[in-house]
Order: sequence, then C-alpha cells, then structure tokens
Amino acid sequence: MTTTRERMLGGVLPRRRTKRRHSTASRGKVAGSFIVRAAEEEDGEEEDKATYKETFDSSTGQMVKTLTQSIEQIDVNGQTWTQRRGSPSGKNKENKKENAVVFIHGLGSRAYTFRQVSVLLQEKGYETFAPDVVGHGDSEKPSSNGGFKYDERSYVEAMETYVEKVANGKQVDLVAQGYVIPQYAILLARKRPDLFRRIILMNMPLDGNHNLAAPLATYAQMFGMGKGKAFDAVSLNYMGNEFAIGGDDMKEYERAYVGSDAENARMAVEMTVANADFKNLKKKVKDAYFQGGMPKTRIVWGVADKYLDQAPMFSWASDARASEKALRKVGHMPQEDFPQVTADAIDEFFTSDLKVGALKSVRGRKVTADDGQG
Repeated sequence: MTTTRERMLGGVLPRRRTKRRHSTASRGKVAGSFIVRAAEEEDGEEEDKATYKETFDSSTGQMVKTLTQSIEQIDVNGQTWTQRRGSPSGKNKENKKENAVVFIHGLGSRAYTFRQVSVLLQEKGYETFAPDVVGHGDSEKPSSNGGFKYDERSYVEAMETYVEKVANGKQVDLVAQGYVIPQYAILLARKRPDLFRRIILMNMPLDGNHNLAAPLATYAQMFGMGKGKAFDAVSLNYMGNEFAIGGDDMKEYERAYVGSDAENARMAVEMTVANADFKNLKKKVKDAYFQGGMPKTRIVWGVADKYLDQAPMFSWASDARASEKALRKVGHMPQEDFPQVTADAIDEFFTSDLKVGALKSVRGRKVTADDGQG
C-alpha cells in the first residue's frame, strides 16, 4: 500500500485531485522545463539580455526556443541567498517594462514555485527576481544562534537589503504568496513604501479566521509539543492546490528538507513559526493598509484554496482599499495551478492606468495619486 507522499512523488495522484491537461498556449509550459542551473551565454543583440534554450515541444513535435533564467548567488547581510533572475524577452523591445518584478515565496516553499509565471512575465517584457529567502531552497540556512533570528525584524531587514540590491535605484513591483514571509514583506512595504511601485498579494493569511496550514501549525502547538518534528514540505506545497503537481516538481520543493542541510532547513521553519505571533502579524498587516500610504495593491486569489477561505478576502480587500481578482478553479498556489492566467492577472494590474479621478477620501485620510486600488 502506497503512502500519500509516495503517490505525490511517484506520479500516482490522489483521487481527489485531477491533473489538468493544458495546451502549451494555455498553461505556458513547454516540455523540457523552464529551469537552468546556470546562466547561458547571451544571445543576439546587446539590448536583448534574455537567454534561450532549445527544448522539445511535445504538442507540436518540434524544437522551440524558450526563455531561461539564471541561478545566481547574492550576499544579503552576510548570508548567501540564491535567486532566479530572468531578463525580459528582446522580441518586443517596445514592451520592455521599466519596473522589475520581485517574487517572495511563503514559509516552507522556495523560489522554484515562480519558475513558470516569471518566464511568462519575461515574455511580456519584465525583468524578474525570485529569491530563495534565507533558510529556504538553495540559500544559506544559518543557525538561530547569532546567524539569523528568523523573526519579524530579521526577515524585514534582510528583505529590505535584498530589494535595495536588485532594484538598482528604481521601484520594483512585488508579488508575494504564502505564509508568514509574504506578510513580513508587507510590513517592509509599510516601512519602506518608496521601494515598491505596486503590490500583488496572492493567497496568504489576511483575515483573523485564516489559520496556519497543518504542516506549519505543527510548530505552533501549545507547550512546544511540535518542537523537533519533521517538516512535511510535500503536503504544504501540494495539498492546498486544485490540481496535481508532478512528482519531479514536488521533489524540488522537498529537496532542502532531505539533503545534507535538512535539519537547518527544518529548524528555519520551526523557528519562524515559533517566533511569529501569527494573530498579531495578521493585525499588523491589516493596520498597514488601514493607516494608508501603502503602494497600490491588488489581491489575486485562487478561490479553490484548500487552506484559506475566500469569503473574508473580499471584505478585507474592500476595507483595505485593495482591488481584487478572483481566479476560479485555482487553488492555494495560483502560480502552480494555472501560471498563464496568473501571469496575465499580474501583467494586467502592473500595466493598468491609475484611476485617480475615481478616488475618494476614506475614513478622513488623505488620498494620494498612487493610493487608489482600482
């Protein structure tokens, strides 16, 4: 008898999930994978910094050129972070976007989760950055004894340094999805709104009734009953979605927690949960928007999320003056369930015109030109 984990990693899918059959055009994925482990040589004109590789497209039976991403290391406050960096496609230079996109993953996940949606945005003219946040993926996993505290202040300061380094003096657009770390990214935006032009929040705890997913809640048990327990990265990154994730992809999510640095990776998750006052963190995020002055924000929400109820999101968005876009038949990780639709939703918001004329003062606070959330 096979276990749930074996079914997920071995390609035998649980019955309650069906693998959606996507065409290359709708899913945005060409057989052969979006990843490269190192940057390839630049191809073409000097202005076109995007790199391509030939892959076999099983839907057409032909070799096609697909965009790649470089895997780079960057020093952030003394720790080594690994990032996926994508250059904008040079096919339509007139569509090159001025502001880069920074993706922030959730606790227990990694930058790999954005591999498809970021390539689709590269095709639309964006430069993209997706880091494995400290303690995750291929980034350094320091101990909490003097290396990194895994608390709110440490995460906010580290992400502040990271964004400053990749922004190159310009504002960036932020896309954040998941638990705890994206919420800290919002607190960074409250602290440093000058760093961000616009923000997209995807499926993260916002309402007071939104709880930690079970694999994370293990470490929030009373009297430290979850201390030292193994972290189930497979369940966290799989069970909240509407559609199945392939076994090879799930192994990428799990890799940090089964390798030579597995205990440090597990400890990073445990310490982050232990140090996070989750109830108060949700209140801080809400207050950040209610106080005003936040960058223009939209919530892009997969309404089939198995972890987070959609209903509170709509009232939260209204109260916080954030616009919202619901994605049907999409679960906790929109970037996995339907990357093409997700990329289109991101691009739509980042390229939309400000609707200053429609803005009104809410709760007596001043409305600025970039404060409208339409």
